[in-house]
Amino acid sequence: MAAMDEGGSKNANDTNGDAYANAAARLAEEAKDFRPSYQRQPEDVTAAFAKASKSLPPGELVKDEFFTLFEAVAALEIMDPKMDSGVILSDESEDLGLNPGAPLSAGQVIGIMDHLWCLEGAWLEGYPLSQTIYTSVHVDALMAPENRHPYPLPFSLSAGDRATKASLTHTVLRAYCIAVIKSVECVLQMVQSQNFYEEEDFVTHLFGCELLPKITEEEAIGLLEEAKSYVDACGIKSDLADILKLRLDTRRIYLMATAGETTQWTPLTGTLDQLRKSHSLTHSVDGAFTDKVQRHLATSTPPRPTLEVNWEAAIQQWSRLYADGNAVSQLTEFWIRQSPASLQRATWTFAARTPCTYARALFQDRLFADGKIAADVPHFDLLLTDIRDLVLAGDSLGDTASFEVEAITDPRHRCARIVESFMDKAFDEYMNLYRMVCQNRCRIRRTFTQALPLLEQVETHVAAEADGELLTITPGQRLNTTLGKQVLLNPLSAWSRYYKLKIMAETIQLGFETDIYLDYEMGPMYWYLAQVVIERYKLLEHIDAFLHSRSGALSTSYPAHYADEIDTARIWISYLIAGANATITIATALSIIHNLILDHDLIKPASRSYARSHLVHEARMKPYLAITSPAVPSTETFIRAGRVQEPTSVTLRRIEETVAHAKSHLAVLKTADPVTARFRGSEARWKLEVKQSEATCVAISVAVTVLRRTLASAATHGNGALGEMLEVILPVPEKRYHAWWVVPQLRERVPQR
Repeated sequence: MAAMDEGGSKNANDTNGDAYANAAARLAEEAKDFRPSYQRQPEDVTAAFAKASKSLPPGELVKDEFFTLFEAVAALEIMDPKMDSGVILSDESEDLGLNPGAPLSAGQVIGIMDHLWCLEGAWLEGYPLSQTIYTSVHVDALMAPENRHPYPLPFSLSAGDRATKASLTHTVLRAYCIAVIKSVECVLQMVQSQNFYEEEDFVTHLFGCELLPKITEEEAIGLLEEAKSYVDACGIKSDLADILKLRLDTRRIYLMATAGETTQWTPLTGTLDQLRKSHSLTHSVDGAFTDKVQRHLATSTPPRPTLEVNWEAAIQQWSRLYADGNAVSQLTEFWIRQSPASLQRATWTFAARTPCTYARALFQDRLFADGKIAADVPHFDLLLTDIRDLVLAGDSLGDTASFEVEAITDPRHRCARIVESFMDKAFDEYMNLYRMVCQNRCRIRRTFTQALPLLEQVETHVAAEADGELLTITPGQRLNTTLGKQVLLNPLSAWSRYYKLKIMAETIQLGFETDIYLDYEMGPMYWYLAQVVIERYKLLEHIDAFLHSRSGALSTSYPAHYADEIDTARIWISYLIAGANATITIATALSIIHNLILDHDLIKPASRSYARSHLVHEARMKPYLAITSPAVPSTETFIRAGRVQEPTSVTLRRIEETVAHAKSHLAVLKTADPVTARFRGSEARWKLEVKQSEATCVAISVAVTVLRRTLASAATHGNGALGEMLEVILPVPEKRYHAWWVVPQLRERVPQR
């Protein structure tokens, strides 16, 4: 039986084997039928398509689900050299240019390194990879789909001096190009992990290429070290060897910085002068960079020419990036991140540098990685500190010890849970106050205006509800007004309102900086800015009054640090009040002077017969329509705010008085202490802004002097209308003393003979 079973099994296996063989042969024949024949000549199917289309009734369309409208339109561009990046014209060669494995001299290798460095700087500024780094034939050869780890360049045997040149290509230049590719990968990972706007800020498209995925940053750094050792041993001239090693070291430090192995960018700053001096020894290489590389990139965009780069411009770009990289660490130092107000000012200071997208991503990573500021200050602690500094100084509600009480019957525990619940609900909007500033200037304003309804919701619902719950546990703090009424502090509502008013003012000011207001809108918008800041001034006075009352109510039973907290908070609020007063007075002066020149026809608004005043007003005030307090002024109020209601001489005198008040408030800010005024780390920016505001005041006084002199001359000699004697120039943001303050420049017209 056993023998029979074995024989039967053997026959069955033979039968199955034959069946499998037959099936394999059949599949092979079928594969041959489907295999494209490259010897077949192209066939013109135009006539067949035209004939078939005649059978379609009018209005019908044959559509395949895998052939979309986008692809149909793109097909129209095929073989059009202006639109098809893959087309090869009859008079063009299929070769990209330089053989990437060809031997190169040391000067040529340095030239390619420097050109790649320039192109990388252009990519960081927003140009696509297809127009910058990808145009290198060496980078293209390394990233070719058929190239495998360890990603060599095409190699040809050489001897003697050519062997040295070949090794420079395959050892030194290859290591440098690999490090460039890995740097690009690190930058992309950082940018894509943070908030940014594709195409508007940065182009992350890889065009179907892989950035050497099987090589790590550590391996790339090792290749740079090996290349440096080879340069020492290959026997080339010492000056050229030093230049090569400088570039290899610079690339190694930069790769380490982008890979997150170091946060110090200072060593890179020191290499710029050496790079500038040694650039004269470079030699260009024909065909090393070409836009023909775009032929095999996966893209639906038209071909773009190779970017023309400038060495000095590239030096400036990299210098700014290195400085921004250093600023990321400097503006988030220990004492800065302990103070929310200092950190917010540091964030605005960084944004004022107009850094590139990658630098802004580094700053965001420093602020938000792992839910902590610079990996040691939790975001929850930052928010609690902010609330305590502004409205709960010297109050057990903001004391961290209250959050550690575990007895559920203890009022401190119950209050802490209410404050904690409020913080959870307000947390995202609060952190966005930092995150939004890390965008480009136009986006800062846009995202702030979108956040205003949410901040309104936090104040009127979330904070109001939390304050109501707190009043059921604690009596709250009341204060008698001059009218004999009692008012409550409502600390969480006051804190929320402060930030809402702060963001409202900043959106209006950013509107001036981004130049979105028309000439005749300047006066009313400055008036509206003053009204918003007046509300903030009143709120700060309200908070300060409660802090003063709380300070007087402290007894010996309270912790000793409560009194210090209140004193520190009141000093800080006094500087906030001085800053608010400076803004109010400058905005008021500019509103009056803009209304005055409009009233005298020095600025003539465009005639728009189709426009309706209430619709224009609604469109301009759209970001603020959801705000209930302060409510948006009516159309009639805005129209009145844009008119001069008094004689010109009185108006000019009022402008001068307002400017004098602004200077007195700026004098207070000018002597402020960085610690108590909470701008530590941003001292240079603080002084610059105060100086720019003082220059704005001087410019307003000059404009008033010109107006007064011209009016006097017109009255004496009867020279006619003021518009015929003066011309007005409203400077663009780049030419203003301060980007937020548009001071009209008045010039006397030269009489025509």
